[in-house]
Amino acid sequence: MTSSLAVDFVAFLLIFAFCWLLFLASHAVTAALGLVAGVDRRVVVLALIVAGVTGVVSWLLPGDWFSGTAVHALASLAAPFAFLGFCGIYILVGPVTVDRSITLSMLTALANSDTKGLSRADLQTRVPFDRIFEKRMRELERSGTLTFVDEVKVTQRGERILRLYVRLARIFRVDFQ
Repeated sequence: MTSSLAVDFVAFLLIFAFCWLLFLASHAVTAALGLVAGVDRRVVVLALIVAGVTGVVSWLLPGDWFSGTAVHALASLAAPFAFLGFCGIYILVGPVTVDRSITLSMLTALANSDTKGLSRADLQTRVPFDRIFEKRMRELERSGTLTFVDEVKVTQRGERILRLYVRLARIFRVDFQ
């Protein structure tokens, strides 16, 4: 019983690893082709496609990799779902962090200076905080969270998101600005 559980777990991990390899390769290729840039819905769609393809491929794998057909079916469904959860973490820790990193902007400004150092005032002028703000404003408009007519306004979708974040802030006792 224990050895079959171990074999089933290894087969599950192989499916999970295949998901990651397929996603990372697909992400690199689509980014190189200019089909995805930064983090947006296209990256999420790519992850969903990879999970779906992996689910189908693993479903078609020989069933003798697993101790039974039910285990095979469960692994074929559960591994892609597990990948999607971890993929969300990867996106937040990887591309989103790089895309939004004020620290990265500061370190780059310092590294690009002639002396590898700047006064605080010079650093503030070289780090484009307004670029980060404007980028986020464009994303919020594209996602339907804000509208820009005479003034910036929160949409119904934005109000739902705000209510969710206020609840989460209360639950996790996080102060936000």
